[in-house]
Amino acid sequence: MELVQTCNDLYRESVDKGDDKTALSALTTAIRIYTERGENSNVLTRIEKAMTLAREQDDNFRLSLLYCYLGRAFMKAGFFNKARNAFDAGLKISSQVDSKDSEHLLKAQHYGGMAAFFENSNPTIGDRENTSFKDSMVYFAKKAYAEAKMISVKNAERPRWLGERARIVGSVLVATLDFGQGQKYLSEAENLLSGLNDKRFLIGLYRFKGLLIYNSPVDNRLERTLDLYNESFYFSEVYDIPQESYFIKDALASLYSEMRMPVQTRIFADETKRIKYEMDKADHESVPLAAKIELIPSKRPYYFVILIGAITCLISAAIIYYFITRKKTRYASAGAGNEDIAPMDVQPHTDHIKQLLQLAKEDEKSFYIVFKQIFPDFQNKLLSINNELSVADLELCAYLKLNLQTKEIAQYRKNTISSVDNRKSRLRKKLNLPSDINLYVWIDNI
Repeated sequence: MELVQTCNDLYRESVDKGDDKTALSALTTAIRIYTERGENSNVLTRIEKAMTLAREQDDNFRLSLLYCYLGRAFMKAGFFNKARNAFDAGLKISSQVDSKDSEHLLKAQHYGGMAAFFENSNPTIGDRENTSFKDSMVYFAKKAYAEAKMISVKNAERPRWLGERARIVGSVLVATLDFGQGQKYLSEAENLLSGLNDKRFLIGLYRFKGLLIYNSPVDNRLERTLDLYNESFYFSEVYDIPQESYFIKDALASLYSEMRMPVQTRIFADETKRIKYEMDKADHESVPLAAKIELIPSKRPYYFVILIGAITCLISAAIIYYFITRKKTRYASAGAGNEDIAPMDVQPHTDHIKQLLQLAKEDEKSFYIVFKQIFPDFQNKLLSINNELSVADLELCAYLKLNLQTKEIAQYRKNTISSVDNRKSRLRKKLNLPSDINLYVWIDNI
């Protein structure tokens, strides 16, 4: 943590002196460290300022790099559409950097992020039925590897970048049960990475080499797997990267359980739970920060962006006011008996409602988490009426609170209209509402 503190101190000193170039360098390094440590809130509270500095200085290299960090932060917060858009934006900017090596390095990172995108936003890898997801992961991991391979052999950083990309391809292949090809890439990665002073990259390498041995028909496979896992565990303790610590401790807990070593199993299982709780808590706390950040892919001057933003807000406010007024008029004339016509009388700021509607439209996993932040008492009030309401019931109530109609809910959730109607009927029964009570009106008063 000493380095990140030094970066933060240097950033503040540079701002005081008006040295924007040094400020950007220090801030970008701090964000990289926070990204590696999985400290999502620290990334998201700094990233917009860093990107503004990069745009003002026409520093396309750092701007592209920051989009990569932003994409990974969005993924951890559950905003997968935003994450993919960030990687795409960073890729476009990477073609504008000064050197070919820098371009290949940046593209390798963005393609690596896209491989992680498919791993995190879709069903668990290792399932033979998820062919399209596995293909997407392997495709982007190999594209990252191909970009790293194009870095000049004279570049001193090439072994690290190529070795890590080879490690990622090998890991993805092993995780998707292609052990033969996975071993080939992991061996290449070990040749490139084992001679480096920075041993962080060996944490994942030895873990997946252990997984490879575990799935191989060799003598003493459990003992040999344990040796490799212990190598990975050693380096995870040295570098203290929470996500890597979680993965290797989880793997050790499972292996010790299979080896019938209950004491070690319990120790590592408890450690895994502790780290997972802390990681989930940190990710959850970063959700509101991620929700507020909007991507600005344009390289236009900052004042131009502000001007366009102001005009857009004014137009949006006028449109929203018109539709709110129209909905209230429709409701007044139609009467409370019409189930699918509801008032739009919500207290939170209009921007919050727009944000929630966009999350609902994109079917983001973080929708209900953000909803609870904006309507903190909503869930508790519903559960006080019926504490057996499921998560699906609560999410449906959230859609109704936002005045989303049956057809819209069906479209966003990729359900049929009849299935949504059935869910609303079941919800009405759980809430013990008679048929003459308008569900939207009732929910709106919660």
